[in-house]
Amino acid sequence: MAGHEVMRSVEAGDPGRTRALSAKTFGILAVVGLVVAFSLSSTLVKRAESPGVLVAFWRMVTVSIVWNVLLWSTGRRVTMANLRQALVPGVFFGLNLAVFFAGATHNSVANAALIGSLAPFLIVPAGAWLFKEYIDPRALLFALVAFGGVSLVLFSAPPNGDASLEGNVFGFVAMLLLVAYVTSTRHFRQEMDVTTFMATICPIAAVAVLPLAIGHGDVFGMSGTGWTYMLILTFTSGVVAQGLVVFAQKTIQIGTIAIAQVAQPALAVVWSLLLLSEVVNDRQIAGIAIVVAGLLAFVVLNQRGARSRRMDEERAKVIASQGSGVAV
Repeated sequence: MAGHEVMRSVEAGDPGRTRALSAKTFGILAVVGLVVAFSLSSTLVKRAESPGVLVAFWRMVTVSIVWNVLLWSTGRRVTMANLRQALVPGVFFGLNLAVFFAGATHNSVANAALIGSLAPFLIVPAGAWLFKEYIDPRALLFALVAFGGVSLVLFSAPPNGDASLEGNVFGFVAMLLLVAYVTSTRHFRQEMDVTTFMATICPIAAVAVLPLAIGHGDVFGMSGTGWTYMLILTFTSGVVAQGLVVFAQKTIQIGTIAIAQVAQPALAVVWSLLLLSEVVNDRQIAGIAIVVAGLLAFVVLNQRGARSRRMDEERAKVIASQGSGVAV
């Protein structure tokens, strides 16, 4: 009888199950979309054919307007308390973007993307040190493997390519600023929702980058191509990708999203081949594979370890509560 009921349910279609599958499917598509959007950033800023600092500044200005319009549409506003709370992350956010864009315009996409991919290897230990988050000691081995892969990519750059020492230095500084942004966000954001947080930090970031833009000279001096790609960057990585992260988190685990983003460096190189015709040799391809594999292993080990630790803590709480009940 139960079997017939199951068959009828399948034939008729279970609305609840269908909705769950649809939500999960849209969540997966959102993850794919955000990975693609973020991976395009370094290629798009190179296509802009304009100074990276100016692209970063005007992108921040435009994104600030968009996020604040979204916030105003909900009847809310950024408060002084929000500004004080997001000041430090906002400064790091703006400087990271400006330095990364400046470095990307003086470097190959492969180098820029892979140097940026090293950030988790510093963010995870920083989280363990500052916030007592879990870190799997075995994962550190894979961090060393990934660093070796990045070294192989950097030192194997073709002499006729776009890679440069200046671009690499910018890339490492941008990576350190990203680590500072993520860790400070973890500390200062607290209960701020995503829309409020983005509407708050983006104007702060724009103000932080403004002196760099003025120092560059001719703040409005981007080409027509530059303005076009600045707008594209605004709505890909600045708005759409951030929105997709929030949407995906409703049905996809955060750890799964983090693992999916491991593909970004390799995908960025693909975009550079297709859209910029950049040269990547066999040793660099091997290095990229090593970095992605090391990063994937690093993230997976830490995600599994953190999940096991949470389960052990919950189990301990249950046992403790049962013990106290018996004592009573």
